[in-house]
Amino acid sequence: MNVTYLMQTDPLADEALFFDLYQTQAPARQKKIDRFILPKDKKLSLAAGLLFQAGLADHGLRASELTIAHHENDKPFIVEHPELFFNIAHSENLAICSFSDREIGADVEMVTPIDLELARRFFDASEYRDIVAAASPEDTFFDYWVLKESYMKATGRGFKLPLDAFRIAWAEDIRVYEDDILKPYHFYHTTVFETFKLAVCVKGEPPAMQLRFLNAASFTQSQTPHQSLTQKGKS
Repeated sequence: MNVTYLMQTDPLADEALFFDLYQTQAPARQKKIDRFILPKDKKLSLAAGLLFQAGLADHGLRASELTIAHHENDKPFIVEHPELFFNIAHSENLAICSFSDREIGADVEMVTPIDLELARRFFDASEYRDIVAAASPEDTFFDYWVLKESYMKATGRGFKLPLDAFRIAWAEDIRVYEDDILKPYHFYHTTVFETFKLAVCVKGEPPAMQLRFLNAASFTQSQTPHQSLTQKGKS
């Protein structure tokens, strides 16, 4: 079971809709939303909460009845259901929340102009060579970025694991190595909404990923309408 929920935040610019959906959130999520200053960040945080709600509902669960705690490196988990793993990410106007029955990490990034010196300084040398040799170095940079960050999150180490302490290898599938040792993780990787790179990393076998796009404008307390799409990605 591997499902990634996605939501664009543009409809949440409607203040009435934002307030109505804000009221559906658990107190902890409301406090998180309130801490943000910029409207963009508030909308992303609300979207993340709605996606988390929808994923829980598909498992017959409610956020208000669960306790969210954090591991040593701040990775969240559900106390009452440690067998259900999730991870949240967002970029610009897009939020995602991935669920799995295995350790999971997810990342999404919008492709934008980038100083490739960042890749030279912080990525593995083989990754940097691939990036600068690519037909679209910026696209390839963000391919690597989301894969690397999804792995860092899946392991629970986050940025305590340096970006150049491991390398992503592209072949028939995508694998990850630390000190030239193959690690037991696999990836789902794709492009969504034309300009967003998305990667999900899970421990164990390659994930058969289902994407579910949710529409904030039609989201209600009693119904979470979504469009399901099993989208092909390289894994």
